[in-house]
Formats: sequence, C-alpha cells, structure tokens
Amino acid sequence: MIVTVTALGSRGDVQPFAALAVALAGRGHEVRLVTHAQFEGLVAGRGVTLHPVTGNIQDDLDSEAGRRMFDEGASPVAVAGAMRDMVKRYASEWALIGREASRGADVLVPGGGSALTATAVSEAWGIPYVAAYPQPLYPTSAFPSPLVPPPRRPLPGLAYKLQHHVLGQFFWQMMRPGTNLGRQAAFGLGPEPFFGPFGRMRREKRPILMCYSRHVVPVPTDWPNHVHVTGYWWLEEPSWTLPPELARFLESGPPPVYVGFGSMKPRDPKATTDLLLAAIGKAGCRAVLASGWGGLGAADLPDTVFPLAAAPHGQLFPHMAAIVHHGGAGTTGATVRSGKPGVHVPFLADQFFWAWRTGQLGISGGSVPYRSLDADTLAAAIRRALDDQGIRARAAALGEKVRAEDGLGEAVRVVEAVAGARRAA
Repeated sequence: MIVTVTALGSRGDVQPFAALAVALAGRGHEVRLVTHAQFEGLVAGRGVTLHPVTGNIQDDLDSEAGRRMFDEGASPVAVAGAMRDMVKRYASEWALIGREASRGADVLVPGGGSALTATAVSEAWGIPYVAAYPQPLYPTSAFPSPLVPPPRRPLPGLAYKLQHHVLGQFFWQMMRPGTNLGRQAAFGLGPEPFFGPFGRMRREKRPILMCYSRHVVPVPTDWPNHVHVTGYWWLEEPSWTLPPELARFLESGPPPVYVGFGSMKPRDPKATTDLLLAAIGKAGCRAVLASGWGGLGAADLPDTVFPLAAAPHGQLFPHMAAIVHHGGAGTTGATVRSGKPGVHVPFLADQFFWAWRTGQLGISGGSVPYRSLDADTLAAAIRRALDDQGIRARAAALGEKVRAEDGLGEAVRVVEAVAGARRAA
C-alpha cells in the first residue's frame, strides 16, 4: 500500500512520524514523508521518500512572533499567534506539496495540525486519513486540555471538557485563514465551516492515534473506541555510538545530569547558560549540557560539565542520573522510557501539561517554568530528582512498563486496517 505521512514543526514534532514512516516502510509499504528538508537525515536510507516543504522551521522560530511565543509561552494567544503567522505564510505551498505527495495514496497519516490539510485531500480525492497526535487532544472530562497550563486546583469534569472544546475552537480560528487558503490553492475547494471540521471528524469516527503511553496518561473512559492510545513511537538509531570524549567523561565520575531545552530558543542564550551553570554548581552534580537550537553553552565550561551538540535521547538518557528538559512530548517520553527522573523547565503549550502529569505520577523532581527560572529553585529540583529514592523507584518502574509497549506495532496495525478497508471497498 501507499502511505503519506505528514509532520511539521520542530524535531520533537517530526521524529515520531519519521519513526512511523520507517516502521511502515519496514513492512514493505511505499511511504512518503512530507516534512522539513532539515529532517531528511531521520529517514535517509530507510526506504522512505521525502517530500520537503518550503521554509526553515528554525528561521521561523527566530522571527519576532517566534521569540514572543517563547517569551510568553504560557499564553495561548502568543502560541496561536505564532502558529497563525506561520500557517498563513506557507499554507498554499504546503498544501500543494501535500497534494502531490498524496497522489495515489491508500491512506494519509497527518500529524497534529496537518490533519486540517488531510481533510481537504480526503474531501477532494476520497483518500481516508488517520489523524495522529503526540498529546491527548480529544475532548474529555478526565483531565485539562494540554494546550495551556493546567489549573492550579482540580476542576469538575464538565469544566475540563468545555475547556477542551473552547481551546480547540480558539486554535482553529487562528488556523482557519491559512487552512482555507491551502484548500483553495490545492483543490479549488471552498472554506471549511466557520467552526471547523471537528464535529464532522467526530461524527465520522475516523481512527485517531495518540502516540504516547497509557501508563503516562490513562485512557479516559469517555473516549470512543476509534481513539487509540498506542504507546510511544520510537525512532531507533542503532548506528549511533557514544562519542569517545563523551564516553570518557561518563567513565570519569558519577552519572551526570542531562540539561537541554531542545528546539526552545531563549532570547538570551548566554544568560540562560550562566543560570544553568549556577544551578548545576549549587546542585553539586556533573552535567551534560546540550546546546540545542537555543545555542546553550560557553567556551569556558567547568570540567564537571560536558558540552554536547546533539545525541539521540533513546541512547543517551540511560547513561544519565536525571534529565532536565523543556518538557516537550517527545523528550518527556524519552525521559520516561529511560527510567530516570526528570526536572521540567516548560516554555510553552503542552510542556506545562507534561510537567503537571509527571508531577502527578511522582517521577519528577519538580517543574520550574522558564519565565520564572532561577538557579536556587532549579538546583533544589535537581537534588530532589537525585536524592529522593521514591521518585527514582517510581521512574524506574514506569520506564519498564513503557519499554514493554509496542506503540509502532499498534499504529501500523490501525493504518494497515484503514488502507485495507479502502482497497476492499
């Protein structure tokens, strides 16, 4: 069968879908991946055809709207505004590229907001799609929406469900102009209804994949059967080995703490680096400092801190004592998988939700939002992650459960079933 997978955003947004593309190719299917050209290395030589979209996500995050999003990340207005600007800028080109990548496909697997484009392909050509999300983005009364920081106190279930609908509608209204531009450019279709396609999508009961673990977020009892919580989708990189310098650093002392913020871009990388180094010093631990897209690091790091450009989290994190990170869905999953406790420094969007959830699970040393980050509070959270044996035991036990799941296998089964049903019709 022919499968078109679409994923846009940072590496954390794209990598699970690259993993799914590789898994489907391994089953003998023809797989096309629509994503940013800079992520070609994730699937190179693995039987997946890349269809690169225009634009560079790192440059877009460096824009004023992107910087404002990082500065005011707890605000859905800042996050949605940055997304709106990006979608409107590229909507027509991305829709045309997605159209060509979808020709002759048996099934589409759009990641996150790409589902809005998949509805146009499906409407025009009748190709079914299986929407997929790394966050629990389906209305429920069981927990708050992951799109904004959770409330400080629990709310009634009805309030949670209303919040899911209201925030979903808010983000849709931000995406609506760009989505409709893409529909017109690629297929000559009219605009989506004012309130979006979500009601129709729920009525049609199209399968939805949630690519995280049910051990991290239990499946709500009010979700329908066509919503599948599969487990995480891991992109294995077996050819990667520890660089010799890093291996020597690891052997030279106790396990270090990983510190890195992935694709997050602090406005002042030097000040952020200085704060992190102060926290590491106060915590009295060794550390691996990942530069990430934010350019963390310094020329004169102490001997107890190892600078790292990049490394696969799946192979790196098991060597660490704890993980200090921004709390993206993928990095949170990799932390849980490693069996190591985390410390969250959320910047924006769903990062606050994952910090809240790991706190509920008792596997985190704490959460210190980036906007209020200080060395003393971060150092205390690091020490708690290192010293609290209850936290460490719970993290290790949860890691075992997550490692036992076959998220990709479950996702492939659902995608193949949808494509098979279309071929049989």
